[in-house]
Amino acid sequence: MHRVRKAVRENKLSLNTKIHEETYAPYLETTGRGWVLEEDGVIVAFAIGEHTTGNIWALFVHEDHEGKGYGSKVQEPMIQWLFAQGLDRIHLTTGANTRAQGFYHATGWTFTGIDTHGDAAFERRRPES
Repeated sequence: MHRVRKAVRENKLSLNTKIHEETYAPYLETTGRGWVLEEDGVIVAFAIGEHTTGNIWALFVHEDHEGKGYGSKVQEPMIQWLFAQGLDRIHLTTGANTRAQGFYHATGWTFTGIDTHGDAAFERRRPES
């Protein structure tokens, strides 16, 4: 997953980032769950959602595999799972004016504004039954 995370064109990790391979473990084992999409046994896309906060911690597609619908394929089961955990609202942030911002808008997220870090904030509400 970290290989995919480091390969993106936008929302790149800075050199002094505190996100390393071991950073993923709590999000996968304690506070959330992750989904991956593989091609030939290699992870090419992944998503991680936190059931404790409703935050989408990560959703990334390797740049060599963009445009194949992989973002939606890892996003949809994550969203369904988060709402199945009893959450009424899920949320995320992404770089402002990026392709990711367009992706979230196109896949049903509601833009809620620019946060204090200058990132675009989005949310989704549990669908009415």
